Amino acid sequence: MTHTPSFLEHASGTSHKAHRRNLLPRKILFWSLIVFIVYVCVLAFAAVEVYTHTNDAVAALKQAKAEGTALHFESAQQSLSDAQAAFTQAKRFSPILKTAVIIPFVGSSVAQSDALITAGQDVVSSLQSVSDIGQSVLQLSGLNEKYFQEVKSGTRPRVSFSDLSPQTKQLVLARLSASSNQFSVLSSRLQLVQDELGDLSNKTSIGAFASMITSAQEDLSQTQNTLQRVSLFTDLVPAFSGVGKTAHHLILFLNNTELRPAGGFVGNYGIATVTNGSVDSVKTSDVYALDRLAEAQKSTPLTPKEAAPFALQQYNATPDWYFRDANWSPDFSVSAQKLISKYTEETAVMPVALRATIPYADSIDGVIAFTPTFAARILNLVGPVTVGGQTFTAENIADKLEYQVEYAYAKQGIPEAQRKEVIGQLMDAVVKKMTDMPLADWMSVLTLMNDAFATKQLFVYHTKPDVEKVLVHAGWSGNIVAPPAVSDVQLVVDANLASLKSDPVVERTIHYEITKDANGNRIGRTSITYHHTGTFDWKTTRYRTYTRLYVPLGSELIRVTGALKNDRTQNPMGAAGAPDISSELGMTVFGAFIAIEPGATGTLTFEYKLADTVRAAIASGTYTLHALKQDGAGNHALTLDLDFGKNVLHAVPAEDAKEWGDAHYKAKTILDQDKVFQIGL
Repeated sequence: MTHTPSFLEHASGTSHKAHRRNLLPRKILFWSLIVFIVYVCVLAFAAVEVYTHTNDAVAALKQAKAEGTALHFESAQQSLSDAQAAFTQAKRFSPILKTAVIIPFVGSSVAQSDALITAGQDVVSSLQSVSDIGQSVLQLSGLNEKYFQEVKSGTRPRVSFSDLSPQTKQLVLARLSASSNQFSVLSSRLQLVQDELGDLSNKTSIGAFASMITSAQEDLSQTQNTLQRVSLFTDLVPAFSGVGKTAHHLILFLNNTELRPAGGFVGNYGIATVTNGSVDSVKTSDVYALDRLAEAQKSTPLTPKEAAPFALQQYNATPDWYFRDANWSPDFSVSAQKLISKYTEETAVMPVALRATIPYADSIDGVIAFTPTFAARILNLVGPVTVGGQTFTAENIADKLEYQVEYAYAKQGIPEAQRKEVIGQLMDAVVKKMTDMPLADWMSVLTLMNDAFATKQLFVYHTKPDVEKVLVHAGWSGNIVAPPAVSDVQLVVDANLASLKSDPVVERTIHYEITKDANGNRIGRTSITYHHTGTFDWKTTRYRTYTRLYVPLGSELIRVTGALKNDRTQNPMGAAGAPDISSELGMTVFGAFIAIEPGATGTLTFEYKLADTVRAAIASGTYTLHALKQDGAGNHALTLDLDFGKNVLHAVPAEDAKEWGDAHYKAKTILDQDKVFQIGL
């Protein structure tokens, strides 16, 4: 093979060109790598800055929450400003992070961090508005940050609501009332932010922000719930505190150791007179003082006398219906209206001079009722109270008070007509302790009240429909709303009839089944088992209860077992009693009587055909059960064993894992408040 003289030169040139062609991509790759490294460093720096500033903002929000709870609104405002500044700093670096939005896995985290910052800014804005309201209220009260510092150092005494002048109280309450809509709007805004954070927490790529979002959710939930309670409270301030006018409220002491449908037997009642937040007077009396005085008015008797409900006549020897038995409906709103009606009716037949001997008002604005369970919780908060040489505590109030009004008064030489005056004295002492509480501690009272409403130991009613609507919306009225037509419902209502104060020693278990009958039809079976753990003594006897079961409208009773005609003293052979069937509150009601001796156990079982609406819900694959708690009742056990004939796919609350994979939904819980069970089939 021959070569030209320029062969080597040509080959060398070709090789050089090839080298340059290979070098160019390497340079591009090198500089690209440098740019990428720089970009990653900038991105990492921006991410660290966003995380650090966001974390600082969340910490400042926590601090603001603590200061606001202690009513240190000036400091809270500073902490909120710090939080806003930190979020603003974090927001400055967001544009850098947004450049990474197209990067797999990283992009979604960037979007979520930006959403978290935006949500945080919304929270700060809302809380600043709340703090502004709080600060203005304190200013009206004549208080400021310096006052709290002096209190903390011990150089100045704490100020309570009772220390404020009547004019100041009126201004404070009016300001709170005027802020009601604002609180409501702010609560809704925080709820929206909470929902947004919930959406973020459900995503899998939140990375370093996971714990931050979880913590923020918890704090925000508490803040939103508190703000919601305050919003409702300010809605009700004018009506119950007598802003601009004097209000008269009927006070009811519902003794749930003698359980009645709407909370407990009305052993004592009172009239509270309130003007501009100041309690002018609280007068209380034995309920029999009212009823007997009314009954004794021969010249103007109650005309016509109203017959008592059937069960009161049959099992309590009460032919006529008086104030003391008027809370017969398990819906407190309904019972409150009946109580007002009976009070008005009975006081109307009395001469003016006689009315002066009992708690009296010519008109009633609201009804406030509570049980000894709630009273014990209040004493747990304010501490022991001494009245008439006796000290009442959260632990002894029910028994000690009962013994005083049933037996001890006679030994002390107190006339029978005055035996329950100790209750009024005790209430006066507790009200004084509460009004003397530092203003900063009142959030604890609101929390306690909210829990008492939920667990059905405290109830409020108002005669104005718009105020009552707020109470119903808040769940504070003790009312019973019939669940939607497509839902199942269980409400067991006991009425202690001539059983002394035996309820605390009677353990109840409610067992609800959906099962098949001999023809393969699905039916409901509700069993209430009563275990009497007490003995015969001064406050305990055999337990006699007229029990009502509220179920969906259209349910058809098949049979009742365990019902008695009366207790063993009047029915020694234990003859079975007949049930009665009615409808009330948009539900079908089955009623029956049962008596249980001390140390014994008795079970009352209602078996019935499920309402068409319930069977249709099961067929559609979406079943919901509303298990409602009776007003004033203890926290009884509830067990469910629901056979749907097809597999349970999901449920809230979920079954134990060992129960999964069959057609039964099984659950054991404590009915401490209304509960909802949702099952998908």
